[in-house]
Amino acid sequence: RDAEALTAEFARLTEAGREGRLTPGDLTGGTFTLNNYGVFGVDGSTPIVNHPEAAMLGVGRIIPKPWVHEGELAVRQVVQLSLTFDHRVCDGGTAGGFLRYVADCVEQPAVLLRTL
Repeated sequence: RDAEALTAEFARLTEAGREGRLTPGDLTGGTFTLNNYGVFGVDGSTPIVNHPEAAMLGVGRIIPKPWVHEGELAVRQVVQLSLTFDHRVCDGGTAGGFLRYVADCVEQPAVLLRTL
């Protein structure tokens, strides 16, 4: 799918979920889950893969923390990303590369825009 079709499907599912109209078909058949546990005030966690999915990415809350940036200590907005994946489906190096790519996109959104 292209980005526009994906955006439209996200909007449709979000609206259906908010209105309580999601069907079992809408909730099954996925291969990957994105879990935003940050809305519950949680910084980090270990997501548990929903069988038969291949992986889950958890996103913690965004909070100000002391951080070294360009050799200087500064207060920065920091979020913890947690990736759990099934080694029977995905190699650890590939999964690590994916997590690095997601972090790069969070840190520098232009990275994502270059690859659409």
